Amino acid sequence: MNNNCKQYTLDDGSVTDARLVAKAVGITIKNARVRLSSYSDPSRVFKAKQDTEKNNTMSYGERRALSRGMGDEMLVLALKCI
Repeated sequence: MNNNCKQYTLDDGSVTDARLVAKAVGITIKNARVRLSSYSDPSRVFKAKQDTEKNNTMSYGERRALSRGMGDEMLVLALKCI
């Protein structure tokens, strides 16, 4: 292991660092550091990264409009003008 990186001891007694986790999981070193500082369970630290479908995501504006609901004054005004 590289002696320049901070060493983390996991629940099973193994010792790892952020670079090894980043390489094993396929994430950035910064994200690996966050995982290691948040969790000590090896199954959570080495869990595969989530795949998000970029085609199915909504923008902030769309999510905000949906959260307002049908009683929103601006939505009612927009529907009257259509």
